[in-house]
Amino acid sequence: MLVRPLYESLPPLCLLGGSAALALGDQPLLWLAGILLLGSGTLIWVMRSNYRRTDLVIYPARRWLKPEWLYELQPFLLLLLALLLSHWPQYGPWLALLPGAWALRCLLLRQRRRHHATGLTRQLRRHRGLTARRSLLRR
Repeated sequence: MLVRPLYESLPPLCLLGGSAALALGDQPLLWLAGILLLGSGTLIWVMRSNYRRTDLVIYPARRWLKPEWLYELQPFLLLLLALLLSHWPQYGPWLALLPGAWALRCLLLRQRRRHHATGLTRQLRRHRGLTARRSLLRR
């Protein structure tokens, strides 16, 4: 069993290490290691985030516009785009700031909003319009 600070910092460390390997590396083997670290950090982050999600996920009728997997992977795809843009000569690093900053913003917001709820009643209290379900739970 890992200590809690190490356990919680594992996905950001994988993402940071993978980003550093892709940004600073010049050899294909280092790029492969960076892609593997980014992929494992992404997978761990998404799995933990989905497990800690306290809102009720209600899929809209037009789910094909933005599927759930694309919504979950959006910040990581933006981070990858920023890493690719940073390799362009002259204006690449400046162009990479926008998707990189947006990806970090999305990740910080998700980190702040997704955490374990104390119980089902707290989860139902967060959503208006679920009074019928709440009254069923009280019976």
